Formats: sequence, structure tokens, C-alpha cells
Amino acid sequence: MPIGAQDHLDELYAKQRLLSDEAARLEIERDRLDPDGLEANAYYILEIEIAALRQEASRIASRISDVLERDLER
Repeated sequence: MPIGAQDHLDELYAKQRLLSDEAARLEIERDRLDPDGLEANAYYILEIEIAALRQEASRIASRISDVLERDLER
């Protein structure tokens, strides 16, 4: 694997880890809220933020897979 590709992969893995860690942190915060009470709006917003973070982490995982697949083809 070329050195530049490894640096790119390292960056992608770091971003994916950052997004996953933040989603996990927000899940803990969300779980402390009452989804049916006064905190329902905050719960809802956190649900959306978590889903967006997970979706972006998944998108990055696909990019990582593409980079690795291209490397195998070389």
C-alpha cells in the first residue's frame, strides 16, 4: 500500500472513530432523558444527531472499504 494511501486511511479511520465515539456519548446523554416528559424535545433532537453521526460514520466506512478494495486491485 502506498504511504499516501495509508495516511488517507488513517485519517478516515480517525474520523470514523470520532463520529462513533460522539454518537455513543450522545446516546448516554439521551438515555438520561425522559422521552415522554418535559425532555421529549431534547430527546428527539439527540435522536436525530445520533442518527446523523452514525450515517456519516457509515459513509466513511464505505470510503474506507473503497480505498482498501482499490489497493487490492493494484
